[in-house]
Amino acid sequence: MSVVRIDRGRWLIGLLVVASFTVSCVAATPLASSSQPTTLGGTASLPAAASATPSMAPLGEVAWVDRPVAPFVEPTAVPLPTDARPCQPSDLTIRVGDFGAGLGNLNLPVAFLNRSDSSCVLVGEPTLEGVKANGSLVPLHVTVGSYFGDPGPPSNIGPGQVAALNISGVSGCLVGTLYPAFHLGLPGGGSVEFPTKKFPVGCGVWVSQFGVPADAVPATDAPPSPLTAQISAPPTAKAGTTLTYSVTLSNTTGAAYSLSPCPAYTEFVGTGSTAWVATVLNYQLNCDATPAIPARGSVTFQMRLTLPSDQPAGSGKFGWDLQGDSGPWANAQLEILPAGG
Repeated sequence: MSVVRIDRGRWLIGLLVVASFTVSCVAATPLASSSQPTTLGGTASLPAAASATPSMAPLGEVAWVDRPVAPFVEPTAVPLPTDARPCQPSDLTIRVGDFGAGLGNLNLPVAFLNRSDSSCVLVGEPTLEGVKANGSLVPLHVTVGSYFGDPGPPSNIGPGQVAALNISGVSGCLVGTLYPAFHLGLPGGGSVEFPTKKFPVGCGVWVSQFGVPADAVPATDAPPSPLTAQISAPPTAKAGTTLTYSVTLSNTTGAAYSLSPCPAYTEFVGTGSTAWVATVLNYQLNCDATPAIPARGSVTFQMRLTLPSDQPAGSGKFGWDLQGDSGPWANAQLEILPAGG
């Protein structure tokens, strides 16, 4: 079982993303995935795990089987060279872009032009300080990683090339000081200053890694799965117990959809008003009983999700998806009751 505890204030941006899920969608990013996926018709899967005895299931449902698997890990591109000398302040011309926004998040893109006659590199985590009107510096707490992602992969920056950095925060934040400039410490030593454009820092600051946009691999969307998913579950579940529910996979095509190799899936529940607790489990479908989803047909699988006794009570986010980038996935509201209540 994977239980993740997150301070709600510190991770507001991440929770905004979680809160944006809609019921039973077919074209969104899956919530989790596996470490050694095998592609099958747009579905990531793992080789069959050790045999396990299926549970008892209601008539018409495929029994749940206890075959845990690893979480999905997105494939990564081949690393680019980062062996050039570290960029120094004298190598760089700084350009601050226009604000970007999305789902309550704000982004300030910063570009670093290499104006020298040799390659250099920006790799590592910068430091960030606010510059007051009198020139004094105020250290800022920075969380690594931006809602807007990295601007490109880490790479050597050739003469005339540009690296970039995303500085992100919370849109509409009305607390904290508005500094006229940022003082950014470079990973290789030295520092640069640039205007903040009144970027709000009082609700948290998130910073991406340095990246070279020109070296970014164009994003390619995985083809959507021909399957759709629908959850059928009780409206409530008690912390410290096992939630039993079902997922119906429907095949929208005129050909049977093979379940060989057998796909893996991710299920999760997240609750908490002050500390967010996400319980995330990964298993393999019971493909022994069902080798395929029939053409224009459906199969209902029994599911189980064991909740920890300290899963916070309250309304939560509850979801399920086949591992990989193609779906399908579904989610529903679930009320968690306190253990022993």
